[in-house]
Amino acid sequence: MKRQDLNGTWILDKTQSNWSMNNYLRVMKVDPVAIEAHEKGEMEFDTIHTITMDATKVHIVKRSRVNNDVTVELIFGQEQLITLPPGDRPKRSLATSEGPGHLKIVHSLQTYNGAKASVSDTKTLRQDAEKSILVQELTIVNEVTNDQCTTIRQFIPYLETPPHLLEEESKA
Repeated sequence: MKRQDLNGTWILDKTQSNWSMNNYLRVMKVDPVAIEAHEKGEMEFDTIHTITMDATKVHIVKRSRVNNDVTVELIFGQEQLITLPPGDRPKRSLATSEGPGHLKIVHSLQTYNGAKASVSDTKTLRQDAEKSILVQELTIVNEVTNDQCTTIRQFIPYLETPPHLLEEESKA
């Protein structure tokens, strides 16, 4: 399926190499047992992102074994500050876009163990011969240890109704 922009629902293509979040979580200094559980969860369950984007804002719903309908809503060019549990940890986010096939969100946050991290999440639309591919380049820098890594993941169009919308329909 071909898409002209990032709008729509995308599913992580686990047939491609390097989709694992293992190194990203290691840089964040996540406990090895939690990393193992995350890896198992991503193997057993699909990671799905639903993106709604226009010229001024972006709305993303992320669903995975670990993130159950995490919602991100940002206005382009306006920094957003939220607090994360536990401990009211600050997280700053800024979204920019160079057009309908590009989205970049930069986060500055405090990790669970108190380290400060910078995360750059760039999503780019790439056209293959037969389908559109959302390429996610996720770079994290642990500002305490200076460890960093870049993970590149590919998502393909998801043609079914996204799980979060199915649940909304069943409640109505």
